[in-house]
Amino acid sequence: MACAISLFLIVLATLRSSAATVNGSATATVNQLLATIGKLRTTTDPREREKLVTSIDASLAIQQLSQQALGAQWSKLDSEERTHFVALVTQLLEKIAYPNAARFFSGFQVKVLGEDVQGGRHIVRTLVTRPEGGAVAIDYILEQTDGRWIIVDVILDHQSLVASMTSQIQATLKASSYRGLVGQMQARLSQEGARPSP
Repeated sequence: MACAISLFLIVLATLRSSAATVNGSATATVNQLLATIGKLRTTTDPREREKLVTSIDASLAIQQLSQQALGAQWSKLDSEERTHFVALVTQLLEKIAYPNAARFFSGFQVKVLGEDVQGGRHIVRTLVTRPEGGAVAIDYILEQTDGRWIIVDVILDHQSLVASMTSQIQATLKASSYRGLVGQMQARLSQEGARPSP
């Protein structure tokens, strides 16, 4: 489960919605996002980094992702438990995914191939080229919410990373329990908190 979640979070963490409105294209938004992740990689000022992280959080459909990943378990949780789970997902993004993304994409070249529309969603197709050669296709799925573009999924080499994460979380719930899943997430955060600052 950890591998699939980490991969999903790393890719999603390359995105930020900024102040893009419904009048702007999803492609323009993605271009802004890539510039922002570059800033996160080079910014050392704590307050500035906090602003960048908050911006990234606001662009992701974190509650929607959390609800989808939990499936039927979501309806069994009360309001406090739902808030706690969403907070855990958010902390994993902020403390692990975003910093990893900044390092992971360092030196990579990203080319926007085009933007497609499917129903109410826009798909921004990109190609990420590695410095050592080879490339991977990454499609960003965006929806318009309250006048902003929100990232709801990422397709990596034709595989939905939201679906992959959901599958892994459901497997953990089946093998263990909701408490077991939360325990794993909390342990990961504690482990990260014990690491020395870079």
